[in-house]
Amino acid sequence: MEPHIKLSRNSARTIAYAMACVPALAIGYVLLRMPLQVADSLTLILDAAEFSSAWESFRSHTGGSGYFRPLFYAEIKLLFDLAHGHYQLTYRLFHAASVFAFVMLFVRALDVRSRAALVVVPLALTVFIGGHTFLATVKEIYPVSHFLQVCVLALAALNLVQSKGGRLVEVALLATFVAAALTIESGLLVWVVVVAAWMVGAPGVSTRAVVAVSALFVAYFVVRFGVYGTEMPLLYERSSGFLLERLDPEDLRRQFGDRPMPFYAYNVLSSVSSVLFSQPRSGVWILVSQFIAGDVPPRTYINLAASLFATGLILVYVIDRLRMGMRWPRTRADRQVFIFAAVLAANAVISFGYAKDEIVSVAGAFYAVTVFGAAVHVLEKIRLRTPSKLAVAVLAVLFCVGGALWATRAVGVHTVLLRQASAHRNDWAHAEQQMRENGLWDRHSQTLPLLRTLREQSIATPAMNQAFIPRWANRVFDADY
Repeated sequence: MEPHIKLSRNSARTIAYAMACVPALAIGYVLLRMPLQVADSLTLILDAAEFSSAWESFRSHTGGSGYFRPLFYAEIKLLFDLAHGHYQLTYRLFHAASVFAFVMLFVRALDVRSRAALVVVPLALTVFIGGHTFLATVKEIYPVSHFLQVCVLALAALNLVQSKGGRLVEVALLATFVAAALTIESGLLVWVVVVAAWMVGAPGVSTRAVVAVSALFVAYFVVRFGVYGTEMPLLYERSSGFLLERLDPEDLRRQFGDRPMPFYAYNVLSSVSSVLFSQPRSGVWILVSQFIAGDVPPRTYINLAASLFATGLILVYVIDRLRMGMRWPRTRADRQVFIFAAVLAANAVISFGYAKDEIVSVAGAFYAVTVFGAAVHVLEKIRLRTPSKLAVAVLAVLFCVGGALWATRAVGVHTVLLRQASAHRNDWAHAEQQMRENGLWDRHSQTLPLLRTLREQSIATPAMNQAFIPRWANRVFDADY
C-alpha cells in the first residue's frame, strides 16, 4: 500500500470511534426513554426485591429450573439495590451503557488503519446496527438484557484474542467466559471464540489459555448437570416458528411427537440462513408467507437485498483468497472469517430447541465484523488493479445501494424502539388487572408499594404516541417478528 493512502492507526481509530458514538448515543437516548416492560420485567424485579442480597439471588438460581442463568438474576438484584428507588433510570441506564459498550467493542475489533478501512467503517456500522439480530438484543427489554450482555462479552473475547496477549489477557479471557456462561447458555460461545482464534494463530490467545478455558467449559457441564442437577428446558414448552407459521406447544407435540430431530435440524439450518440472508425470522419464512398472502412490504425486500449484498462480499472475499492460494488463515481478516464461521455453526446448534433472532445475536455481531474485512479487501484489490471506469462505476453503485439498504435497516431500529416504548407505557394501564387474573397480585402482595412505584415511574416516562409514526414507516422499517 502506498504511503499517501495510509493513516496513523490512532488517528483512524479515533475517527472510527467518533463515527460509532453517533448511533450508539442515539440508541441509548431512546432506551433511556423506554418504560419498564410489564411482561418480561415486572415479575423479575418483584422477585429480586424479595432476596436479601445479590449473592442470595445467585445461589437460589443455580439449580432446579430448565435454565442455568444465576448471574443474570444476581445482576437484576444488584441493580435493584443500587437504584435506591430510581428503578426506571437505573435499569435503562445499564441497558444503554451495554449498547454503547457493544458498539465500541465492535469498532475496536475492526482493523482500521487505512483510508480504505475508514471509508468502510460507516458501512460496517450500518451492517452491525441494522442487523435484525442487533435489533433483537436491543428490544429484548428484560431488566437486564442477557442476550446483549453475552454479545458484549463475546466481542470482548474477540478483542482479547486479537491483542498482543499476556497473563492479564489470559485472566481476562477466563473471567469473560465465566461471566458469559453464568449469564445465559449462549455464553458458551466465548469458548468457541477462544478455541477458533487459537486454531488460526491469533496473537492474543495461548495454548495455556485454551486449556484453561476448555477446563472451565467442561466444568460448566459438570456443575450444572452433576452438582446442581439443572434440567434442560423442555422441547414443547414454548411456541416456535416452523416454515410459514408459529406453532404452539401442542401443535409442536402433535406434529413431531417423539421424533424431534427434523425440528432440531430445521432450527439449526434456519438459524444459519437467518444470519446470512435475514430469512427466516425466528424460524418463520416471512417472505414466502407474505408473498402467499399477496402483501410483501418493502422492508422484507430491503432486508433480503441488504443481506445478499453483505453476504456476497464475504463470499467474494473467500473465493478470492482461495484463488490466491490461501489454504489456512494468514491475515486478520482471514482469521475473522474463520472465527465467524465457527461461531455461526455453534450458535446455530445452540438454537436447536427453537429459532429466535436474539439467540443468534452473537453470530450476527461477528457477521458484521467479517463484512468489514471483506469490503476493505474488495476496495483495496480494485484500487491496486487500476480497473476501467465502468468497473469503478459499477462498484460505486453497488456499494452505494448496499450501504443505503443497510442504513435504512439501521434507522429502522429507532422506529421499532419508539413503537415498543409506546406499547410498554400503555401496558401499565392493564397491569393490575392482568396480575389479579394470573395470581401474581396475591403472590406479590408484600411488595405492592414497589409495584406502584414501578408503575408510576413507567407511566411518567415520556413515550411517543404510535399515531405520530407514519404508516409508511411501518412498511419500510423492520418489524417485531
